[in-house]
This record gives sequence, C-alpha cells and structure tokens, in this order.
Amino acid sequence: MKRALRVELRRGTAPFAALAMFGAGVWMLAVHPDDWGGRWAGLANYLRMSMLILCALMIAAGAWQAGRERRRDMHELLASTPRPGWQPLLVAWLAVALAGTAGVLVAFAGAAVLVARVATYTGGGWWWTLAVGILALGAAAALGVFIGRIVPLRVAAPIAGLAAYLGLGIATYWDGKAAAWLSPVYGGWAADRLVPVRVTALQAAWLAAVAALMLAAAARLRRAAILAGGLAIAVAVPMVTGPAARRLPADPAAVELVCTTTGPQVCLSRINAFLIDDVTAVAQPILAHLDGIPGAPRRAVDQAAQPDGQPIGENDETVWLNLNYQSTALGGLTSPAQLRADFRQVTRPACMDASGRREVHQQVHLTDALATAWMLDEAPIADTPLARLRALPIPEQRAWFASYLDAAGRCDGPSLIRLGQL
Repeated sequence: MKRALRVELRRGTAPFAALAMFGAGVWMLAVHPDDWGGRWAGLANYLRMSMLILCALMIAAGAWQAGRERRRDMHELLASTPRPGWQPLLVAWLAVALAGTAGVLVAFAGAAVLVARVATYTGGGWWWTLAVGILALGAAAALGVFIGRIVPLRVAAPIAGLAAYLGLGIATYWDGKAAAWLSPVYGGWAADRLVPVRVTALQAAWLAAVAALMLAAAARLRRAAILAGGLAIAVAVPMVTGPAARRLPADPAAVELVCTTTGPQVCLSRINAFLIDDVTAVAQPILAHLDGIPGAPRRAVDQAAQPDGQPIGENDETVWLNLNYQSTALGGLTSPAQLRADFRQVTRPACMDASGRREVHQQVHLTDALATAWMLDEAPIADTPLARLRALPIPEQRAWFASYLDAAGRCDGPSLIRLGQL
C-alpha cells in the first residue's frame, strides 16, 4: 500500500493538486495581507477564510482522481483483482489529500516566516484553528472522491468544484447562526477572540466523520457508511443547537495592553503591539495637539481591548483605534490616513432622535467638519470658516474647540450652529 501511495503521489492527480493548491494559497495570501500580517491567529484564521477557494479545488481534484479508472476503462479490470476495492480508493484519496494539503502549507509557511519576524503574541490556540482547516481539506478531497465515483462524467470535477464554491459562499451569510460552525470556512471572528474548545473539538469530529462517510459511501461499505453517518449526525446536532459564532469572548492575554512610556499615551493590545511605533507616530501628534483642552481625549487605545458593550466614543478620555486590516505583510501600518480617521469619533456627537437615529442638522454637520479639520490639521473644507479659526490666537482656537466639545457632549444644536458661524 505504501508503494502504491508513492506511485500515486508521483504520477496521479496529486502533483497537479499540490501545484494548484500552492498557487491558490499564494494568491489568497497576496490578495489580503492585511488580514494576517503580524498575527499568528490572523494567519490561521485566514487559512480558514481561504477554504472558500481551497476546499472547492480539493473537491475538484478528488473527483478527477476518482474518475480516472472510468476514463481509462480500467474499472472492470481493477474490480477483478483480489485486492479489496476500498484500498485503491483510500490510496487515491490519501494521495490527493496529502499533496493538496502540502501545497497549501508550503504557501502558508512562507507567510509564517513573515509573521514570525514581527509577531508580539503567539498564544490563543490558533494552531487548533489551523488543524481543523487541515481536516477540512481532507474532508473536501473525500467528498470529491465520492462525487467522482458516482458521477460518470468528465465534467463532474469542475462542476463539483464550482458548486462547492457557491455553496460555501452562500454559507458565509449564516455567520449569525450556529449552523455556520458546520462550514469549514472562516466564520468572521477576530484574531483576538477565542473559539471555545468544545466547538473546535466538535468541528474536528464533524469533518472527520464527513470524510469517513464519503469514503465509505464511495467504496460501497454500507456498515461503515452508516456508522460514519450516525457519528456525523451525533456531532452536528449539538453544533447547530449551540451558540452562534457572534460575540466570541476575547482572549485575555491577546488584549493585554502594551503602552508607550513617553509622550501622550498610546496603548495597543499585545496581539497588535508590533504596530505600536507606527501607530504612535500617527496618534501622538494629534493627542499632543489636544493636550490640556477640557473634554479632549488623553490617550489612544486599541479597539480590541475595548470592554464588550461599550459604544465607541462613550469614554471622552479615550480614542479607540481600529487596527483590523491595518497591517502589511511585513508588519507595517497599512493606512495611516484611516488611523487618523478614527479620531473623527471625537467630533461626531452621538445625538439621537426619538427613534434612535442619529439626528444631525446640516449646519451642525458643518461645525463638526470644522472641528475635525482643526483637530487633524487638515486642508480647509468647503463652506467652513477654517481659515478664520486658524487666524485666531492659539489660546482662542483651543478655547473654541473646548466649547465645541462641551456643546457636542450636551447635544446642544443651537450652540453648535453658533460655533460654526465664526
């Protein structure tokens, strides 16, 4: 059996599967480095998100491999041999699964080298997320083998791959439901969140049971298929009736704050601490500009460490920075402009009407824009007297901004309109 596996790995569909999976992995990593740069948990999560493409390719590869005997008119000859029919099928599946998984892991190993250079947090159980992803690739290959055995068409492989892509894509819209755990595709949780161990174990058991069911059904092993199917159902029931993927608990160690020791305080969660120098270069000048103004924020903090349920802007001493998708593959800051834009929460009054909608008078909106431009030292905005504000002595400019913050905090529309009429 080992010799047969070596032959399959060299001459079957396996080499092409490895090459295709490697290429897909590299392409996926290159498209969105901001999803995984600098974070081990982000890299593992991104592998799971990539399952939308990778599983579809593995299903196509498994289906093409399983249909090989029929395409070469060898299925009757192989059926006449004394070797049990499930053995060559198992070897065919194993070859595709191993080769395809190896191709993906080589691609992600290159990304892992880049992450290792800058990562500031290695915990969080991300390796279990990675392990479940590897199981998902094996299950996808098994499903492909089953399809290739029961559908005697050359187009079965590409159609199966396309159907899997569409099906998994539709399943991503179920993120708010517990049934989303049945999908191998990343469920939308952040790198600083913890997936419960129970859920990870159930996912692993589910994927293993599905793989066994598909292989047993393809080999026409009725008892094994019934046993694997019963196990799959037994695992699926607690998954679909349990908690959904939303509002996962934060990893306490990942969101532990790392703060600057000089200048206005900038604090990032440990998992994002590799960005602290770049973030400090953007945030500290703005905080220094606001230093001493009553009601102005005193520090900037990573939003990952924000207490659950606390709205953005509720604490006027803190500006919450959103660092999701803010890392390059080499660990730098993706968009300083977007980081500066997070400070706009300071000049966006949370004034709601009776229906809970944000109520903003047009003139109030212009005053907000004026305050934002002054705070961020931006170019003049049309219809705002920014030039007149900047022409005032510095103490008067700061007093104006303090009055603005006071009026905005009280949702005092008339005062805000008056402040905008310099």
